Amino acid sequence: MPYTDHVTPDDIDLLLEVRAGPCVSFHLPTAVVTRETERDRIVLKNLRTEAFDQLTGLGLRRPDAEAILLPVDALLEDEGFWPYLSDGLAIYCSREVHTVHRLPFRFEPAVRVGDRFHLRPLIPLLSAGGVFFVITVSQQQVRLFEGTRHHLAPIEVPGLPADMTSALRRWQGDEGQKLLYRMYFEQIERALRPEYRRHGDPLVFAGVEYLFPIFRDAICYRGLVDGCVAGNPDQISADELHGRAWPLVEPVFERPRQMAISSFRALEGIGRTSTDPATILGAVLDGRVETLFLQQSATLFGSFDEASRALEIHPTAGPQDHDLVARAARWAYGTGATLFTGEPPDIPAATPLAAIFRYA
Repeated sequence: MPYTDHVTPDDIDLLLEVRAGPCVSFHLPTAVVTRETERDRIVLKNLRTEAFDQLTGLGLRRPDAEAILLPVDALLEDEGFWPYLSDGLAIYCSREVHTVHRLPFRFEPAVRVGDRFHLRPLIPLLSAGGVFFVITVSQQQVRLFEGTRHHLAPIEVPGLPADMTSALRRWQGDEGQKLLYRMYFEQIERALRPEYRRHGDPLVFAGVEYLFPIFRDAICYRGLVDGCVAGNPDQISADELHGRAWPLVEPVFERPRQMAISSFRALEGIGRTSTDPATILGAVLDGRVETLFLQQSATLFGSFDEASRALEIHPTAGPQDHDLVARAARWAYGTGATLFTGEPPDIPAATPLAAIFRYA
């Protein structure tokens, strides 16, 4: 069973705003299967050695380098952590902060030391079309899962009814069954509302098919997906549940992306689109960007002066440079822009940034 950590925009802001380097960024693939966790620890241990060498190579005293890496040492010794992994692990350490994130996508093993954290791998978490929920409902239990293209992970929800009997505390004859189920579903919705309404992510119902129309009528959620995973959900494994839910949500994710690409094509040449980094970064700060496309593999290191709007781009990352793609993504997200990441043809241009403006 995969375990993921929910990364919020505030978490990314915390890392973006760290000013006092050195900052150490670890990214590595991990295995959900617990028998492979020793391999994952060895990978992290090797990256830790590489990070130490980089830190001391920058002139840090050995005790100072060891202090920055102390959270990694603690994690390597934490027997309770390693059985509960997802597809990838991101660790960020500096004198000011340290954070650990289990994430639902894989990374190439890498460690980077600089004056800023390397946050590009987190950007897909801000993008549209990545996360959905599955609610499994039976008389015996209710469960909520958070899903991605790759797998589902269970979510603990305070106040979620354990089962139908405990939710209602009473039972009626057949004529009251529909009303009882509706009351049951309304109690479920009240418990789930803070969780699945975060960004209007798609929600898939899994349960006996005749209950789906009752559930749909009982809750107020525009992201509820048409169609359901039909059958007794108590007898469906998480892997099977994911395999049956993903085809229902994939079109939901793909439709907005294709519409955005079509809009980009239609608006080219009239001042409503751009692939120029300086223009886009300035427009992001002004709140003009409606849709931002980010090429996942592209690099854009340098500096952007928010006052003068002067942009400097460097071929490789210098110690004072920002990852401007990551920074543009966070700024755009904060102004309500829609973000899409990928490679052509899943984005409209083979450039680090492309944008649709709200107005010319």
